[in-house]
Amino acid sequence: MGKFTWQNLKEIWHEPEYAQKQREILQLMINFKLCYEIPNNPKTYIAPQLLTAKQSKYQWEETNNLILRYTYEFMPKGIITQLIVAMHNLIDVMDKQQIVWKSGVILSQEETKAEVIEYYDKREIKIRVAGKFKRDLMTTVTYELDKIHQSYKRLKYDKLIPCNCVTCKDSQDHHFYLSEKLRQFVADQQHQIQCQKKPYKMVNVLSLVDDVMDRRELEKDKIRDSMSPSSVTFAGNIEKVVIQHSTEGNNIMTEPSEKPEEPAKSEVHVTLPWAFRNGMFYLFVCVVVFTLIGTLGGFLPFHYLALTIIGTAIFIILIGVLQLRQDDRLSEENFVELTVRVIKQFPLIGNLIESLKGNK
Repeated sequence: MGKFTWQNLKEIWHEPEYAQKQREILQLMINFKLCYEIPNNPKTYIAPQLLTAKQSKYQWEETNNLILRYTYEFMPKGIITQLIVAMHNLIDVMDKQQIVWKSGVILSQEETKAEVIEYYDKREIKIRVAGKFKRDLMTTVTYELDKIHQSYKRLKYDKLIPCNCVTCKDSQDHHFYLSEKLRQFVADQQHQIQCQKKPYKMVNVLSLVDDVMDRRELEKDKIRDSMSPSSVTFAGNIEKVVIQHSTEGNNIMTEPSEKPEEPAKSEVHVTLPWAFRNGMFYLFVCVVVFTLIGTLGGFLPFHYLALTIIGTAIFIILIGVLQLRQDDRLSEENFVELTVRVIKQFPLIGNLIESLKGNK
């Protein structure tokens, strides 16, 4: 299951429309990380998503492991199968069989082994490394995994780094720290963090990071997060903002491309009015108007009070028209037309006041 040969493909794609495209379709499957050719076994291929879900049997050294976990807010299908295809040259072979199954794989390099398993129901990928050069192999695995992550738009995930205190070091049940938390500690020059397992020892922050990755990776994660569209925040009085961003990955999360295209830079110009300033001005005018009306209401005759209210309303409308013109949201022609229409109301207002005065 999941293993096929070139002859199998010729039998499956036997229809005339596929006869001349068999190699092209197979290459597309390889490019999109749907399958790979088994090393030293020409024309024999593995499609990881068609492998058995049953975990392969193998022996594992449980002590002195290097562990890293990835947890996802939303976990798209196919991350682990892409990783299997990308790293198939390192898949461990036992009894002439590769140790690989649908949701996991054992990788081997220079007397070091890495176990990578996807727990889809938990939205998690767990990496365990044992052997002589643990950090080197861990770096290789996380590099490939992060490349796959970059092919998705807005994929949110966390790296969880295990505690290395005396209690946790030789345990399979570590306390884990968010890499974001450790990055913040480093930025704030806080050198110690407390393990949450008894006896609650203090642990050196940089030693936690150095066990698993180059500490510079923390800054790369920060850059990745800051480039996320969801992390953009506007504050203060802003009239014009120029946002430069690069587009990566695919339009949908379930079908990532083999390799992210060269980032295409684009500019988005956002013009924002001085909303706070304008709002405060109109609020001030309204307060003044209501205060004036309340004060004069008991002193002025009714027709003069009506003139004051209507005149103030027209004055505010004129200010609004001027503001629209200033913000380039009103053309010159429409601006003149609106202004003329407002001014034409003054004779009508005069007639209304005379009528009210005469009735009184």
